[in-house]
Order: sequence, then structure tokens, then C-alpha cells
Amino acid sequence: MHADHQTFLDALLAKRCLTVSYYSRKDRKNVIHKCAPLDFGPLRGAIEPEPHYQLWNLEGTRKPLNVTLKDNEIFTMTATDETFEPADIITWNFKPNAWTLERDWAEFS
Repeated sequence: MHADHQTFLDALLAKRCLTVSYYSRKDRKNVIHKCAPLDFGPLRGAIEPEPHYQLWNLEGTRKPLNVTLKDNEIFTMTATDETFEPADIITWNFKPNAWTLERDWAEFS
């Protein structure tokens, strides 16, 4: 787990945005983005069940906007005062209880 794991968990439960500094494999450089925390755990369908931080890039302009990071790819995660609404992010056919981490996000829990 990353040193800022508790920051991630607290932000997820409070629906707070995070400023995340990480190495982007796609861009091949270090980046900083405002993200919404979605989940922490193994990726669905992954061969190796290594846990990933699953985030939504709120500043992204090109899909996909989901960001999945291993703890060693993240430099820092800092909570902001800004909140997000899961309904603004979750536009796919959501299945209840799909998350690894429990949360109270109403119909998106």
C-alpha cells in the first residue's frame, strides 16, 4: 500500500477529489491530475490479482478517463476541499456491490 493510502480511503468515503502525482505509463512522464478515488483492489479479469488504485481523471479530455495505478507508480495523493458526485462519473451499467471497498454512495454502493 502507498504511504498516502489513508488519504485515498478518507477521500473515497467523503467523496473528495484528490490531487495525484504519478508516473503515467501512457504519457511516459510524471503527471499531476485532479482525480476522484474509485476503488482499491485487484482489477477485474486480471491474471495477477495485484491491487491497484483506481481513479477517475477529472481533468481528462481523452477517453478512457479511468486511471489504474500500482502503489509504486504514485508519488503523492493529496485530498482537496472539492467534492465529486459519483453520478457524474459512473455512466456505465453499474452493478451493485461491484467495488472492493465498501462505501455509502447510494445507488452506486
